[in-house]
Amino acid sequence: MRKNTDNRGVFPFINKKTVYGFLIMAVILLIEMNIIFFISTSVQSKLITDFGYKNMLENEKKDLKSSVDNTVKDIDSTRVLLEKKGMTDEQVKESVQERVYAKIHSDEYLDGRYMWVNEIIDYNGGDGYAIRLIHPNLPETEGQLLSTNTRDKKGNYPYRQELDIVNGKGSGFYNYYFKELDSKKVTEKITYARVYKRYNWVICEGENLNSIRVYEKIQKERMKPYFIGIDIIMSVVCLLIILLTTGSFITRFNKILMEKNRELKEEAHRDSLTRIFNRGGLIYSLDRLIDDETTAGFTGVFMDLDEFKLINDVYGHNTGDAALRHMAASLKEFFPENSIIGRTGGDEFCVIIKDKNPEKCGKMIQDFASITKSFESEGRTIIYKVSAGYADYPSQAGNREELMIMMDNALYASKTQGKNCAMHYKPEMENIKREQLGFSVKNMTSGMPGAFLVYSANESERILFANDHLVSLYECDSYDEFLQLTKSSFKYMIHPDDRERVEKSIKDQIEKGRKTVEEAFAGLEDYVEYRIVTKTGKIKRVMDNGRLVHDDHHGDIYYVIIQDVESMKEYGYYGKPD
Repeated sequence: MRKNTDNRGVFPFINKKTVYGFLIMAVILLIEMNIIFFISTSVQSKLITDFGYKNMLENEKKDLKSSVDNTVKDIDSTRVLLEKKGMTDEQVKESVQERVYAKIHSDEYLDGRYMWVNEIIDYNGGDGYAIRLIHPNLPETEGQLLSTNTRDKKGNYPYRQELDIVNGKGSGFYNYYFKELDSKKVTEKITYARVYKRYNWVICEGENLNSIRVYEKIQKERMKPYFIGIDIIMSVVCLLIILLTTGSFITRFNKILMEKNRELKEEAHRDSLTRIFNRGGLIYSLDRLIDDETTAGFTGVFMDLDEFKLINDVYGHNTGDAALRHMAASLKEFFPENSIIGRTGGDEFCVIIKDKNPEKCGKMIQDFASITKSFESEGRTIIYKVSAGYADYPSQAGNREELMIMMDNALYASKTQGKNCAMHYKPEMENIKREQLGFSVKNMTSGMPGAFLVYSANESERILFANDHLVSLYECDSYDEFLQLTKSSFKYMIHPDDRERVEKSIKDQIEKGRKTVEEAFAGLEDYVEYRIVTKTGKIKRVMDNGRLVHDDHHGDIYYVIIQDVESMKEYGYYGKPD
């Protein structure tokens, strides 16, 4: 008897057509599930990134509001202090305005953020309704009249919005569009404005929304591979055991969403560069510490890097960023593990030391400020120093706002003492003039009565800086043209026939000075007269007064003042006029 090998006898429904049908159904099911998961993951991705954007935006708005409110409180406290000294209202307003001007122009911000002040003349609006009082990004516009009829780059009326806020609640947010400096790009900015009614000032602080949108885009790109992976895995799983795995998938996905939400909240309080608290996160943690009934006392300190702008200018922003990261790491390594450490903006950092012994905290801060820091960047050793100002809670400050103002005043006091030191807050620090911190090297050198030069005291004698007077002395039209004429070296500034004599004279004077100066870096001077050849071929005689000093960033360098001998004779300062 033959064995039956026809499967249809046992399972008559199983045939090629049935198998193909199941395969087609499986493929259709797989496609449908892929579509469902793709839509689901896309929606969830958008919800998460939207939540992150809104969360970051809310934190930035809180930060803007806090910054402006603190400025208003600082103005009020300064005004009250000056009034107690018996100053007239006009004198008080003038002194307050000077301090606010110096602070706004000296503060450093990130992400296109800055503060400005308008003074309202007519609360009804119209042309000339206000005057631009302070604007650090457009100082040339200070003193100009403003109009509520002015439109931004998208046709909105930002000054009308600002005035409506002032006439309404007195403070609030508004958005406007502007063209970035040196660019055709139009950027949206969110602004918080608050009126200071006593002086009719509108104090504003704004920030570009680009940084938040870039972060949102980065988050989407980071999450895309993750969701694609889930899509593929869950499609296969659902194809095999859809009913059994649905509940597990929902539970797992909800857990992922909760974890992402937690990470986004944590990210909103972290500085992206240093990974320590940002200003918002530090203030949030500080407020919680103060509100904690078990808190006995602590010390807060503001610190910043001395000459941080010089590090950026000389070595580039990558090295500047490395300096900020190194500073953050040094703070975490030096101070107790339970300290609250944050970057409050630019090169300014804050540490809250949770110790009720102010003397112990002060000693710790003094020790940290006295240490010269160094790190390696792009094959070079970069060194920097810090200044610090600190105050105690609750022995000196009654709340967070007072503490931060005291820390800020103490920091500025350390700056006025020559930097690289730590100062403990004292009431007399309220009277420190901050204007002296606002001078720039460019402004000072351009205002010097003569040509000014800085060059390396090594064999190359490379020119590091020359002011406009020196460029004009050589009849050059630009600094680049001056460098091209002199081959970027001091030796080629000198007439060829005078070079050997001048080099020997400078060397002899410096060597003679070394024998009489006890300290190696006290500075050694030389005086020498020589001829120069200008761009047009004109020969001039100049008097050169140089000083050899040591710089932490450039090594040994010369600072030189050069005077035209003929001009000196003309005014009777050199021999007798011809």
